[in-house]
Amino acid sequence: MSEQTNGSVPPGLRAERFERLLNWGRHKEALTEAGEWLREEPETPGPYNALALAYIHTHEYEQALACTDQALRLDPDDEDGWFLRAVTYYSTGKWAQMQEAADEGLRINPYRAHLHYLLANMHNKQGKFDRARRSIEQALKIESDNGLYEALYSYVLANERDFAASLEAAEAALRKDVENAQSFLYLGWAADRRGDPKTAKTMMEQAIRLDPDDEQTRNEYMEALQKNYWFYRVFTLPVFLRRFKPWQLLLIWVAASILFRPLIILLVILYILSFALSKLFVHVQVYGWRRAPKRREK
Repeated sequence: MSEQTNGSVPPGLRAERFERLLNWGRHKEALTEAGEWLREEPETPGPYNALALAYIHTHEYEQALACTDQALRLDPDDEDGWFLRAVTYYSTGKWAQMQEAADEGLRINPYRAHLHYLLANMHNKQGKFDRARRSIEQALKIESDNGLYEALYSYVLANERDFAASLEAAEAALRKDVENAQSFLYLGWAADRRGDPKTAKTMMEQAIRLDPDDEQTRNEYMEALQKNYWFYRVFTLPVFLRRFKPWQLLLIWVAASILFRPLIILLVILYILSFALSKLFVHVQVYGWRRAPKRREK
């Protein structure tokens, strides 16, 4: 699933038509509109940024970067140009370049909340949860009513094993935002980290209701269904073990494999069987005996 971009373009008829087409999901038409805008205003950053934003939505990231190059050639301090570069690098997982672009964008405008949000996401993916928490807290200071940011905050706190604070942030997110699929994904992941598969399933149901065609959302929903089968949960990590650090879990595993080797082998076999059976049951529950549909491009 692509992240929310919060892109902005200058006011005007072309900009309004472009933004309307983008919001309707008519990305190819939005590209055409941005091209017409560029022909009318070839020496301003706005149409280049519009083209970059459209290319991001069509996953044509090299073209998006080329457009931001042109926007920044015209104005090296163009806030939107740096922002869209950060979004593009985030989408392609080029973290060093994304950090540089975000830093430039925040130098120009330190109150661009979505850049703090993207940095929080990057740090979270890298397992740097303390830095992720500080970044998302900064985003929330700027936009305190943003449910998406609150949902990510809940997920980061769950990764830090601060489950009480994570649950509090999740409740705040639901009060602020009930129509964003990405928010429900974060809330589902947070609930899963807290060892609450029922809530995780509920959150994923809301995510797929809002964005049924997204492949990641479908996969997460089916995984949440799978974790609600009791025989699968029996052989996954008990909730109390999730409080241990990775190196502590490794030591426990090594000790158990030495002292209880036959039992460990049996548990591994049972886990594989429970995983396969629950996955099959979920597929039949969702698709029947048909194959899952192929991903549909937006």
